[in-house]
Amino acid sequence: MFLRFARLNIGFISSFALFLLVIVACVGDEKSNLVQDVVNPDDDQLVESIATTVPPTATMPIETTATPYPTEVPTATSVPAEVLTEQVVFDESRFADIDGIVDPTNFGWPRSIETSEGLITLDAPPSKIHSLSLGHSEILAALVDFDRITAVYNFFLDQEQSNIAELSSDALMIGFDPEEVVALQPEVVIASRFTNPDNVALIKDAGIPVARTNLENSALGNVPNILLLGYLVGAEAESIALADEIRTRMQFISEGLGLKDNLKVLSVSKWTSIFAAGASSTEGGIIEQAGGINAAADAGIEGHQQVSIESIAAMNPDVIIVPQLREGADLFIEELMTNPALTEVKAVKDGEIHYVSPRFHTTLSHWNVRGVEELASLFFPSEFKNVNFVDFSNWRD
Repeated sequence: MFLRFARLNIGFISSFALFLLVIVACVGDEKSNLVQDVVNPDDDQLVESIATTVPPTATMPIETTATPYPTEVPTATSVPAEVLTEQVVFDESRFADIDGIVDPTNFGWPRSIETSEGLITLDAPPSKIHSLSLGHSEILAALVDFDRITAVYNFFLDQEQSNIAELSSDALMIGFDPEEVVALQPEVVIASRFTNPDNVALIKDAGIPVARTNLENSALGNVPNILLLGYLVGAEAESIALADEIRTRMQFISEGLGLKDNLKVLSVSKWTSIFAAGASSTEGGIIEQAGGINAAADAGIEGHQQVSIESIAAMNPDVIIVPQLREGADLFIEELMTNPALTEVKAVKDGEIHYVSPRFHTTLSHWNVRGVEELASLFFPSEFKNVNFVDFSNWRD
């Protein structure tokens, strides 16, 4: 098994936290644009919850029992990215149980996959691929030459929220009208489960095959999706390498988590109102995979819901993380630290309110693993003090 990260004897930054969906800072008429999958990073669950009906305010949390973890931390191996693909042993059996692959014994062309949008067949590896979401685009960037991606959207270039900002800077940028996608004449379009069905229908009516594949809010949950995408675009070895890297990095974290009480962690962001990330949210999943207890989920919050200052006080988290664009996050953190209603909250008393990079916490791709790694270092600094977690590499790296 090979991985593209190194364990170095460098202390890792301990002041880290979490970011929600940055573009939700838009208000008023702009909200109507945010609910279109094609303009969202990927945490469409949050966009939809904010752009439609505001849920009820959360109240009291529920206590849980901490889960023990092994203390031994394995030694990580460093493999140069440029030789990773050459060293991966191609194992056809890895694709045998992947939903959507019609014939998992067929690795020639043509080949077919079936998703919720129906059966599609490609006669050759597609050279013109269009992705409607940032998460899918980030995965594709790890599997194929980015020149095969037909176009990008403006938020792909935002270095705070995108892990492919540099790659996207050289690509064609289009707007959010599906007719612009049709004009590109891609050989296949990749959509997520959140994609507006009307947009998909317009693209399919133009004779362009659409594969709607899932994006999951857990690191390991995305592995089948990555293998399916790799099969679809003819990047089987690369998808196996990426899947193995995810598994290895997550195992490294789980084996390094400390034998101590888990911290209760609250992920909140503020736009016109304060929203907390509860159960089934990307941010909440990252908290739990990093060995923390999601305070919002513990309080019965599902997805992203509006909360009050009093609700935050009632949850009394050990750590608060603020995942939104840096400027807004700094203002919100100052508000939390100085609010009289929160003076007895443990996170406030201990100064444990942190900003983290949005690009690791709001996109539904393998880059969520970086969020898990950084939070694990924040929650368990002694276990990971000599570990420097490095970024994933892309196909071009």
